[in-house]
Amino acid sequence: MASEPIIIKRYANHRLYHPAAGGYVTLEDLALMVEDEERFEVREAGTGKDVTGSILREIIIQRTNHG
Repeated sequence: MASEPIIIKRYANHRLYHPAAGGYVTLEDLALMVEDEERFEVREAGTGKDVTGSILREIIIQRTNHG
């Protein structure tokens, strides 16, 4: 049985918070999680809306622009 994904909270100021780790994370941190095949979801802190897709697009754009 697959484990539950890690929930990352995105706040209005676009800061990303990893509650289980007790700290903020960057897009690069999330990119490393993707590379390590860690499952995660990014949700708006206020509404709970799933914004994982837009975060993954940001990661791809950042990686494309910075090589």
